[in-house]
Amino acid sequence: MIKVNLFVGSRYPVNRHKIKETVEKILIEHNISSAQVDVSIVGARKITTLNEKYLKHQGPTDVLSFPQHDKGQLEDVPMPEGEVVHLGDIVISFPEAVRMAKRFGKMVDQQICFYLEHALLHLLGYHHDDH
Repeated sequence: MIKVNLFVGSRYPVNRHKIKETVEKILIEHNISSAQVDVSIVGARKITTLNEKYLKHQGPTDVLSFPQHDKGQLEDVPMPEGEVVHLGDIVISFPEAVRMAKRFGKMVDQQICFYLEHALLHLLGYHHDDH
């Protein structure tokens, strides 16, 4: 079972079904059929605060991922019967998604799903320097 907890600010019109469907599709493509992911869609102030506090980068960013486990460790996480492993948290900036969607001629939900895929790969242990 794949469980997606979605937290969306009330003023951000997103396709919740498409977000959950995207998470499920990507995890299944990576042979993960049982996991939990928390996804938050936030504003510029929140993403800036998180970026500065946890990554020590100034200003806003488009997406952040906070993995709960190191690459290759997922198989070793003992879980009680019926529970799923929590892969981590993904935080996406709605204003950045709008800005970049306009820049690339995309729908905002497409841009959010692009960020989601990128962040999920981080949660699965893939990083920019992996080949």
